[in-house]
Amino acid sequence: MYRHPSFELLLHDDEELAGYLGSPISQRITIHEWPLSCVQRIVTEQGDRHIYKVQAPPTLEAQFYARAQSLLLVSVRVIEAKDNMTAMLMEEIQAPRLKDIPLKESEAAATANDLMTMISRIDGDLPVMIDISTEEGWTAYIEAALRDISECIHEGSFKEVDFTKVNKLRKWSEAPALLAEICSPSGLVHADLKAENVLATNDGYRVLDWQRPIWGPVSLDAATLLLSLGVDAARYVPIGIIQMYHFLHLAWYAQAARKWVPQGKPWFDRLISEIAHDLELKQL
Repeated sequence: MYRHPSFELLLHDDEELAGYLGSPISQRITIHEWPLSCVQRIVTEQGDRHIYKVQAPPTLEAQFYARAQSLLLVSVRVIEAKDNMTAMLMEEIQAPRLKDIPLKESEAAATANDLMTMISRIDGDLPVMIDISTEEGWTAYIEAALRDISECIHEGSFKEVDFTKVNKLRKWSEAPALLAEICSPSGLVHADLKAENVLATNDGYRVLDWQRPIWGPVSLDAATLLLSLGVDAARYVPIGIIQMYHFLHLAWYAQAARKWVPQGKPWFDRLISEIAHDLELKQL
């Protein structure tokens, strides 16, 4: 194995991958990378195509694929599973991503509803990062995020977010419209169901990137997909779900800043400030 040139990630070399795939590697192209993961397209001399994915924590993707049963999932082979890294070989499906398919708003809404329903019905003893299906779980989750933000403010690494915003965020997280949605139907939530993570094949959809699934209001997935398609999600899901969607992103950015990608604190500071602004507008 060798270390990624820019990030703290360990990758298999061509010879190691050839051993797993049964054929020498003829092409290896990086298609996505950031400090917590690297995704590459692998083509063997036999012409087989695979996706090679290495991840650092926090991720449940390998465990999820091992336990979940659904036609929505691609075929995956875990080749490394350690505390500090996971490596997988996945089938590459050559199909358009949903973001590249022109959809009418009504079609986008119907697709969001269908995918939300299919995801909530995935079978298996499924691992999840958090459970926000109760008010107690939601409050604990938000308080952890606000502690992370407060620590970044206290140490001076957050400049745009201040303690006044933290107090406002706590108040907004208790908004009646948001808390009402905790009682809405709950189940498995992908939690990053952007259109770029959905393949449209001839025999149905395939959903990618199951790194951090959660248990909570299933409408969160519909909101995520609609927003990624540029659709006004408030026309199809309650405003409380959209508020919750923003808080989920805010909490992830806060956690990433404190624990996983500390070098990105200025960027996360700006993103959290923007989310706080969006949430304030939704209180009006």
